[in-house]
Amino acid sequence: DIWLKPQAIASYFGNLYVLDPLLGRILKYVPTDNAYTTPPSDYLDRQLDIDLTGAVDMAIDGNLYLLFADGRIVKLLNGEPQPFNMASLPTPMRSPTTIFVSGPQEPDGEGYVYVTDAGNERIVQFDKNGNFVRQFQANLGESQMQKLRGLYVDEERGRMFILSGQSL
Repeated sequence: DIWLKPQAIASYFGNLYVLDPLLGRILKYVPTDNAYTTPPSDYLDRQLDIDLTGAVDMAIDGNLYLLFADGRIVKLLNGEPQPFNMASLPTPMRSPTTIFVSGPQEPDGEGYVYVTDAGNERIVQFDKNGNFVRQFQANLGESQMQKLRGLYVDEERGRMFILSGQSL
């Protein structure tokens, strides 16, 4: 009953997080007896005044990564902002749609942050500090990266699953 326009969900060690930018909150649900029956708490401290306007997706590995429509990524740990510099990104993102974090479910674990950049028809890879690593683009004339909408990366097997338009 408290949601206005939930935009994304994520889980971390059984807890469920709901991003509701219109409400200006990230709601944290803790399971009780294998169900989410108790009211949620706020992940963000309202006194920090973090504006969620334009947030389009989130991913969690202990850190919570928020992706915004303008291409910004905000990294939080226990609700507190952390550095994520997006250094050396060759061109700014346009219309990013999803964010994915790989590696172990721990804040200091190895892994990467991936973003579908629909406006530039690419997937951008950062390290967990926000340094640009590389970008993935389709070959000229191919349509795999058009209308990017979803992403899952299986680094162990060297696979990337991309949802674009009506194709997987």
